[in-house]
Amino acid sequence: MAVLTPPAWLAQLSRSPELASRLWNDPTVRGASEADLEPAALQAACSRIHEEPAYERLAARLVLRRLYREVLGTPEPDPEAYRRAFVEFLRQGVRCGALDERLLRMDITLLARALEPGRDSLLPLVGLCTLADRYLVREPATRRLLELPQFLFLRVAMGLSLREQQPELWALRFYHATSQLDYLPSTPTLFNAGTPHHQLSSCYLSDVQDSMDDILRSCVEFGKIAKYAGGIGASVTKLRAVGSPVRGINGTSSGIVPFVHMFDALIKAISQGGRRRGTLAVYLEPWHLEIRSFLDLKKNAGDPYLRAHSLNTALWIPDEFLDRVERDEPWYLFDPQFVPELPELWGQAFREAYRARILDAQSGRIPPSAWRVVGARGLFREILATLQETRHPWLAFKDAANARSMLPGVIHSSNLCTEVHLPTSPDEVAVCNLASVNLARHLTPQGVDEARLRRTVRLAMRGLDNVLDLNLYPTERARQANLRHRPVGLGLMGLAEAFARLGMRYGDARSCEFTDRLVEFLSFCAIEASCELAAQRGAFPSFGESRWSQGLVPFDTLEDLCRLRGQVEVDRSSSLDWDSLRRRVREGIRNGTVLAIAPTATISLIAGTTPGIDPYYANLFARQTLSGKFLEFNRVLVEQLQASGLWERVRERLVEARGDLSEIEDVPQTLRDLHRTAYQIPPEDYVRVAARAQKWVDQGISRNLYLQDRSLECMERTYLQAWRAGLKSTYYLFMAPRMYAEPSTVRVNKALRKLRWNLEEPQTCTVTCEACSS
Repeated sequence: MAVLTPPAWLAQLSRSPELASRLWNDPTVRGASEADLEPAALQAACSRIHEEPAYERLAARLVLRRLYREVLGTPEPDPEAYRRAFVEFLRQGVRCGALDERLLRMDITLLARALEPGRDSLLPLVGLCTLADRYLVREPATRRLLELPQFLFLRVAMGLSLREQQPELWALRFYHATSQLDYLPSTPTLFNAGTPHHQLSSCYLSDVQDSMDDILRSCVEFGKIAKYAGGIGASVTKLRAVGSPVRGINGTSSGIVPFVHMFDALIKAISQGGRRRGTLAVYLEPWHLEIRSFLDLKKNAGDPYLRAHSLNTALWIPDEFLDRVERDEPWYLFDPQFVPELPELWGQAFREAYRARILDAQSGRIPPSAWRVVGARGLFREILATLQETRHPWLAFKDAANARSMLPGVIHSSNLCTEVHLPTSPDEVAVCNLASVNLARHLTPQGVDEARLRRTVRLAMRGLDNVLDLNLYPTERARQANLRHRPVGLGLMGLAEAFARLGMRYGDARSCEFTDRLVEFLSFCAIEASCELAAQRGAFPSFGESRWSQGLVPFDTLEDLCRLRGQVEVDRSSSLDWDSLRRRVREGIRNGTVLAIAPTATISLIAGTTPGIDPYYANLFARQTLSGKFLEFNRVLVEQLQASGLWERVRERLVEARGDLSEIEDVPQTLRDLHRTAYQIPPEDYVRVAARAQKWVDQGISRNLYLQDRSLECMERTYLQAWRAGLKSTYYLFMAPRMYAEPSTVRVNKALRKLRWNLEEPQTCTVTCEACSS
């Protein structure tokens, strides 16, 4: 058969004559009509990614051609046409109501000249498709695409600069940092900055009070927050138990389950314009009388009216419970109507009040219907068994969150992804604004480029602080709380990629030390930047009531947790000049919180790096997202195999082994050890890495866990270790599959051949929670 010569555009896109020739002679492409040529080439490129990762870049360029043709009318625009189109995009977007008219008050011609169309090529295939499907602005009436990737980065940068005295200057700085993927704001900011609906905050926390008025008010607030892409964490601990007396109507309460079911239906109904579903996590303390009904909420079997499949569940666990688990002692469950003080107490005050209520129950001062006794360890095993079955409830630690808080007030829950820890009250719905530094963009062969990282952190902190004043708050309670405490949460992504590039094994001594020093530096720079902002803009209003005003920094609060527990199992070393920073902090800081490490499930796809502090899930796997199915591979491993001349020899076996290197003897043992994946990493390593980061983080860390051992004993050891190490929370638990379906062929899984740029049936990611706000 004659070898056909590919057209010039394909040869140019592939940047490799051999790659272009192989693709052009693929039967899918060779048999396509002229009109279907590019879609056929895209499908063929996607189906070959497993044999040559360069096809992924080619597929991304083919997607870009489609976007350029749709917006600009040509598949290969020159830079000047791209820049002129941005100016027209702004004007048209304002005319059709898709963009904020204030954008046109800036010097848009000046800003357009700064656009760098070539940076579109930094986006990986999955990130590009994610942007195209859900982030890029479309005309509201026709859904016609108006925006291109660089338009988005500059539109967001302008949106973050609307209230700056030199808006063009800061817009350019935000643009250059985000378009080069040095850092990315969270999803709500990318969705809404520069639009008329500028709800830019990621997370909202609410403490639902035990009254019908407050429950219904919470419903309205949750609906408004979810509508504009905010994720919600809500404590329902104060809601009285089923059968509890309702004095106003001389009846009894239906308990927490019907109200949680109502929240579930509400959140399921909100799809944020089809871009992603509404998101809510409900938190309960484990002494609540209805704890077992709460555990059943996520189970597949049973009465559907007693289930809540669309929201997430989490437990807000006091130290007293886990102390009793370790000692295998009784655990008393109470109706909160008869112990109303317990949700407001933590630490030693909670212990004393809880034990006093036990005496009240035993002496008859609390009616028998309002309390029950179970074994603490038995209940913990029930919790873990449910967690293994349903991935819920997540476990978060009440005393660690409150003991290490820098702000006044009581923290009643975490957020949707368990990394935000802020006080709530009947008058305050807490709000947090997130962004994440892309660590992979700050690496040199020797380590981290600290000067570049400091510049990125300073810029990201300014952008986050701007969000607080620009934000469209769904409720007045949220606005008041956010402006009073001005909390932000800067995090990171790409930690596992950094380990791999620098030759560190996830969880070994070098990677733990690297994490410690890295997050210390991140914390120092973020606090330093917030102090600089305070000198320009003033300290946050509740500063005088906070621990910052005492000259404390988040690292100092670790001592408070140690005093509370007697010991926290984490290294206590530091390396920077914290005393000088403490003196600056005492003079004022702009933000009540500065760090929170989110899961970055979606923005890490855009940035093309590993999410949060998670490891590589696998060295090669199929990822299902709302934008379709994508073949993911460990780029660092591929680069190292190619540099060693091993890639072509082992790639078929790598596919056959689903990315598992352990049995591929041709791969050197050093590489096999370096590239252990999620289920090959011992659970204690996950805890060690997170604990070294948590000591510097004033809020929390979204810590997924991956277990090969499915025993409850292993789970119990892991979660108790996380608690003892000072973690504030854990997130999803993933258990290794018991078995795998056999691939239809070694060369390619047939399911991957069905990959399309935009699937008609959106599905959620099965690896990480893509509903997350980060």
